[in-house]
Amino acid sequence: EKKAGEIPEIGIGMLGYAFMGKAHSNGYKQMPYIFWPPPAKPKLIKMCGRTEEKVAEEAKRYGYIDYCTDWHDLVGDKRIDIFVNVGPNNIHAEPCIEAAKAGKNVVCEKPLARNADEAKAMLDAVSKAGVKHLCNFNYRMVPALILAKKLIMDGKLGRIFHFRAKYLQEWIVDPDFPMVWRLDREVSGSGAIGDLGAHIVDLARWLCGEPKSVTAITKTFINERPLLDDPSK
Repeated sequence: EKKAGEIPEIGIGMLGYAFMGKAHSNGYKQMPYIFWPPPAKPKLIKMCGRTEEKVAEEAKRYGYIDYCTDWHDLVGDKRIDIFVNVGPNNIHAEPCIEAAKAGKNVVCEKPLARNADEAKAMLDAVSKAGVKHLCNFNYRMVPALILAKKLIMDGKLGRIFHFRAKYLQEWIVDPDFPMVWRLDREVSGSGAIGDLGAHIVDLARWLCGEPKSVTAITKTFINERPLLDDPSK
């Protein structure tokens, strides 16, 4: 068994410091505790965000050595081995592509991109660079779904004819909830379909295989919301 001093370190650079930045940072810190011995011990090198005062505070709180306000600084930092992108969807493609070109392994939050063209460009970049790459779909690790996957793979359920899923989350259904980036098509690209539906699409593919055709109907139920900075508008 490896001793602590024999486990190599792997440098983490994080783009984003809010909810998912906290979740991912905690995951990297807990990994050696959950999986021992780990193939490498994550070292939190640098966190990046737009607001210097806030990112400096969060980087210190999460345990990062350094922080920056320009994602190019993450890409150019030779201490960083894994570029982790947990920012809004409109800053997924370009930073991840440049990180891959710089030879860094890439981890990106879902949805991978705002549209298929961006996603294809990202895949082409990591494939050309030969780096490891991952898009996070954490529900694959839910014990019940791991069991379902095993039952399917073992042939216990036979041929799967039908897959039905719902994602029941109500935090944004209130019409008085303010306009945030997740509701802005220019930033998010796909609204609830990408934010929540991405999990369902991934699980359908993971459990049942690739679809041969896709048909979908969408509807926006709340067409106007108050502005975040001025609720009167």
